[in-house]
Amino acid sequence: MKKILALAAVAVTAVALASADPLFVGHAYFGVGLGSAVQDWNKDNSTRTDLGNNYKWNFGSNLDFGAGVAINIPFGDYFGFQPGVDFYVNNVGYHYETSNGYDKRDQTFTYLSLDIPLLFTAKINKWNFAIGPYVSIPLGDVTSTRNIISSSSLTSYKYSHSWGSIGALVGVGYEMRIGLGRLVFGGRYFHDFMPIDVEYKDYINSWPDGTLSLWRGALEIDVAYKIPLSF
Repeated sequence: MKKILALAAVAVTAVALASADPLFVGHAYFGVGLGSAVQDWNKDNSTRTDLGNNYKWNFGSNLDFGAGVAINIPFGDYFGFQPGVDFYVNNVGYHYETSNGYDKRDQTFTYLSLDIPLLFTAKINKWNFAIGPYVSIPLGDVTSTRNIISSSSLTSYKYSHSWGSIGALVGVGYEMRIGLGRLVFGGRYFHDFMPIDVEYKDYINSWPDGTLSLWRGALEIDVAYKIPLSF
């Protein structure tokens, strides 16, 4: 991973120095995983299936937030290329409830990730647009927090996972000049094209051991500040 980061940093620096008017961009994100999901991954049949009707998406188990930096390299007056590095706290989970209401629980899988987006940008008047792919690399273990509502029990476990995922994002923002740079308020949506596969072990024996697939899909508030690197 260190080699990947070093190569990305060298590439960003080289392109930025070759650009006439590059911009440094700092971001902060907060959002909810509207497209996030947990699936069962059957390695033998190479199939992923939903967990079942008793498993429901819930708001509290799918909140994401993070921050990052990028270099925007303009090409002419309207378009640009923007590589960056983002650090995320990712939460993917569900609410489970049996039909008779006897067993209720919320389970959240949490992990840190390093996301490397490569975005194509456009600016029309004060409106900013961005679209492009990203690579997401988990940092450390995936932590599972289970709140068994029916028995007021809270437990936490750690699991190993696959190398990472790839996806794409699209965003829009409105900028205003403040100080030396421009403050941008906007939103964006990102979605994984491949999931993080977690080697799941149920320590309380209420679910068979196996592999679960965590998919991210989040609608986020994006607050950014752009500073020109050439004055």
